[in-house]
Amino acid sequence: MTLTPAKIVLFFGVIVVLLNPPMVLGLLGPEGRRMGNIIEEGLGTDTMRIALFGRR
Repeated sequence: MTLTPAKIVLFFGVIVVLLNPPMVLGLLGPEGRRMGNIIEEGLGTDTMRIALFGRR
């Protein structure tokens, strides 16, 4: 399997979205931010980020 630049960008894009969904999806507007919060609560990254960096 060859790693094309598009695959590399897609991989890092997915990582960024999974780390902070409300911020990234919030760029799409309030509906995106709401969906980001739902994804974040489902993944549990909200509690991990609060534990690492403090309050939101």
